[in-house]
This record gives sequence, structure tokens and C-alpha cells, in this order.
Amino acid sequence: MLEDIFLSVFCFILAVGGLATVVWAIGTGRLFSIDGLWLALISLTLSAVFGGNVAWSIFTGELQRILRESRKGSSPSGARDVTAAGHK
Repeated sequence: MLEDIFLSVFCFILAVGGLATVVWAIGTGRLFSIDGLWLALISLTLSAVFGGNVAWSIFTGELQRILRESRKGSSPSGARDVTAAGHK
């Protein structure tokens, strides 16, 4: 569960960082060179990939489930079923 939280936070940081890079390139005027265009293209692609990962976890409810379980301090439902099956 902890690795899922770190993965979501890491993907969010990379997505925002890519968008910030494009804003920086526009702000400094570097966007209108070949290097600036490639920088923007690569940054937007990385933002789409990592932002898509975060968006998918929000869309499927995975992020909400992770946050709910971390607040409760309980184990994931799969681990709870395995321990219950062992006590039968």
C-alpha cells in the first residue's frame, strides 16, 4: 500500500514538473527554437504518461481506496481474506 502512495505522488510530481517545464520554455521564449520545441514535446509526452497514470488511479477508484485504507490503518482486502482462510 505504501508503494502505491509513493507511486501516485511520484507520478503526480513528474506530471506537474513536465507542465512546469513547458511553462518555463514559453516564459523564457525558448519555445520558438528547435530545441525548445523538442523540450516542450518531450515534456508534454512525459506529463501525459505520468498524469495519465494518476488520472487512471482516480478514475478507477484505486487512489480513493488506498487513501481510505491508509486512514483506517487496515490491510488490503486481499491480505485480510488470506489470513481469514488460514484460520478455518
